[in-house]
Amino acid sequence: MIQHEASADQSQDRTFYLTLLPDFAGNRYSRRHKMQHVQLTEKGLVMSEDGHIRALWILETLAGLQQPAALNTIAERAGLPRTKAYRMLRDLQEHGYVDHIGRRGYRMGGRAVALGSLVGLRPAILHRARPVLIRLASDTSEIASLHLRSGAHRVIVFSAEPPGIGVRPIAHLGERSPLTSGCAGTAILAFLPAQQVDDVLLAQVSPTVRTDLPEQLVEIRRRRYAISQSANHPALNGIAAPLLDPDSGHALASVTVAGPAARLPEPVLHRLAPPLLAACAELAPRLAAVLGPSSSVRLDSLDVTVQDALDTQHVE
Repeated sequence: MIQHEASADQSQDRTFYLTLLPDFAGNRYSRRHKMQHVQLTEKGLVMSEDGHIRALWILETLAGLQQPAALNTIAERAGLPRTKAYRMLRDLQEHGYVDHIGRRGYRMGGRAVALGSLVGLRPAILHRARPVLIRLASDTSEIASLHLRSGAHRVIVFSAEPPGIGVRPIAHLGERSPLTSGCAGTAILAFLPAQQVDDVLLAQVSPTVRTDLPEQLVEIRRRRYAISQSANHPALNGIAAPLLDPDSGHALASVTVAGPAARLPEPVLHRLAPPLLAACAELAPRLAAVLGPSSSVRLDSLDVTVQDALDTQHVE
């Protein structure tokens, strides 16, 4: 599902294509038309009988696992009976979207990887995000990253490194984590519709933690950014702010600035808020024009490459 391609200036940014499958944590279409393909419960995601949606969910689940992945692991993570998961994987295998590696399990097939390279990080997004993230990394002397929401998770889709400093990335492109974990996720979660927030909390958070997290989300909404310390990676601290759709006010993504805890204690993180918020204010309407429900940008066909996008300096 991921095709990683370095830019011409490898010291400043790393770019890749990633397929982001439908927003299963409560997308507008299913709610509007009462087509409850997916429900969030304390046991996870429960699928309806729509086979097409199940196939997409199986692919997204497999993409988020270490591969090859065992059938039982895939079925459990997807919230599907083992027999249904097997039938979906078999069908996907027949069409080249999944490879069966004998007793070792399953991995993404060539056709899924090719699809990911087409419908991943669109050039239109790259044109908008890349200069903003590079400038933010330079201003803060730390790694700046773009995280897109993918259902009840967030995925790192673009990172920019500060020039000439040799900062070693700890989080990796394609990393997928729950919205309830780390500043990148909670910055998004705090600015989702109330029902979606409740669904995510019910599915991902234990009852003990659940009582505290809503208060944290209130504070994040008040100051418009989130901080975390060693939440997803030991000795890695960060600050994140949401990229909000100008029409709905809901989060489409988040931007983080992160680095070693020794270099970014909490007081320093708070001092990074002004440049981070300024970058998000600049990038949010650009991203919403491509990804938001009121998208106004005419997208080109998908027969392009990463290098095409990186070589194009014009930002619409």
